[in-house]
Amino acid sequence: MFIGRDNLKFQYIHNADYESRLDPGVTNIVDIYVLTRRYDQSFRQWLTGSLQEEPLPLSSDSLYSLLSSDLNKIKSISDEIIYHPVKYKILFGEKATTNVQATFKIVKNPDLVISDNDAKAGVLSAINEFFALENWDFGDNFYFSELAAYVMTQLSPFIVNILLVPKQAELSFGSLYEIRSEKDQIFINGATINDIEVINTVTASKLKASGAILVTATSAGQQVITSSEIN
Repeated sequence: MFIGRDNLKFQYIHNADYESRLDPGVTNIVDIYVLTRRYDQSFRQWLTGSLQEEPLPLSSDSLYSLLSSDLNKIKSISDEIIYHPVKYKILFGEKATTNVQATFKIVKNPDLVISDNDAKAGVLSAINEFFALENWDFGDNFYFSELAAYVMTQLSPFIVNILLVPKQAELSFGSLYEIRSEKDQIFINGATINDIEVINTVTASKLKASGAILVTATSAGQQVITSSEIN
């Protein structure tokens, strides 16, 4: 170092040029989807009629206040955690949105004795087991073929067929055989015993279908149903 040096050229660039980028924020953004136990319990109570008002999930700010003190201790300095509250997507019952309300129609085995009420109760129990919280993740898709296979396995040989018929007049048979959920949603069954109907045969009027119905019997007594729209 020399004291008294002068006539030095100095240039300070405080902004990035066209080919450079400055990152003033964190490097990693971590999205966390949270379903709280209190919201889960309150929502199920409202679904069964124990509560009058539908509970709401915690807000992102509330989740931050609840969880950030613990998660900030283990996250990296470059991480920014975004908290997303998860809400339930109700299927089939009267508390579901109209576009996913439906009726389950079951056909009993005529060779075995089982009352309509017992058949309905067994089907409803199997549906609730299928939609148990531990069986689903946020953003999953629902496929009726999987539900039908589970119900048939649980109630065989007393039930030989189960169908899902939408209640909305604009929807036809098969419209609800695949239902998608958002990343912040998880499915829950809203159907009750009133949403299950016992029928003797499968006809077009029972299915509310707009096309021709083909019924093919199998050796196990089950029925395979296909439909095609009439032009």
